[in-house]
Amino acid sequence: MKLKTLLLGSAAALMAVTGARAADAVIAEPEPVEYVRVCDMYGAGFYYIPGTETCLRFDGYVRVDFTKNTDVPVAGTPASFRLDDATGLIVPVPAVAGRTTDNSRWDYRVRVNIDARNETDWGTLRSQVRLQADGDGGPDAAVGIDRALISLSADGGEVRLGYSDAWNTTFHGYGTYNEKYDGGTFYAYDQAIFFDYTYAANGFTATAGIQSSVGNDADNDHVNMDYYAGVGYTGSWGGARISYLHEDVTDEGYIKASVDLNLIENLAIRGVLLWDGEDGADSTAAVAAGDYHYLVGARYTFSPEWSADINYHGSDDDSVVQDEITVGVRWNPVPGLSIRPTAAFRDDTNSYSLRVYRTW
Repeated sequence: MKLKTLLLGSAAALMAVTGARAADAVIAEPEPVEYVRVCDMYGAGFYYIPGTETCLRFDGYVRVDFTKNTDVPVAGTPASFRLDDATGLIVPVPAVAGRTTDNSRWDYRVRVNIDARNETDWGTLRSQVRLQADGDGGPDAAVGIDRALISLSADGGEVRLGYSDAWNTTFHGYGTYNEKYDGGTFYAYDQAIFFDYTYAANGFTATAGIQSSVGNDADNDHVNMDYYAGVGYTGSWGGARISYLHEDVTDEGYIKASVDLNLIENLAIRGVLLWDGEDGADSTAAVAAGDYHYLVGARYTFSPEWSADINYHGSDDDSVVQDEITVGVRWNPVPGLSIRPTAAFRDDTNSYSLRVYRTW
């Protein structure tokens, strides 16, 4: 009986001590979770980076093209002679007449844009990064940096520094409404490392800057610099812009002018002119052939889902750059999906393409 009483007493004492220690123990509480907050300061799609006042946005697209070219000229060869290895005699080689052929190809592009912004004592600080990969189905679609840009804006002024599409490309809204065949010789599309300043107020804008152009820097030594400036105005009727760029590599320059008209409901008209003012042969890289190039286009929007456009690209030197007429349709069956068939008609070659975008 004494043994049983002793055991029960010991167990009770042990439980009392254990309970006291448990009451005194410190239990670690989980850290509060900071949920991602929507940042509506800069538009849709921005979120605050947790723990900061920096707003971040991701967007981009996947694009796939199929193109069919018809009546593509293939150069012939004149009659000549060659040495026959078997006989050691010189034998004639007959001429091969020029001909035409058809071909087709697939292409794709992927872009991912990263946009980070926050407010500072100096204004809105912004950085932009664009990752891009292009390919035609082969192993050549490595992802590269297509934009690396820093900007600071306040009170209508903006300073930009970095790498992106050249200002003289973006200022004029790229080419006409049919993007598939814009660029190259017609439009002087380019990318560059640049530094510029823009002031904008009441619809007016003015920019001046300096750049190292990709198109004019084949050696990638950034010795040759281009200088540019331009002014523009945007109103309810549309907008007009004019700019001048001086190329250090050629010590020449060219003028680019563009206008957009929205005078009739659902109908938009735009024109672009490149002129280098040179007599005879060209020296500027932007206007590679002839003294001027021009683009005129019109787009009619039937509904949010459907629009159609027609565009004309021309030059004063048809021997090098053919005139071109393009027609296209844009169909947006659902948000984020755009289907764009296009046809381009030139002097001796026609192209038909289907471009599909998936944007987010």
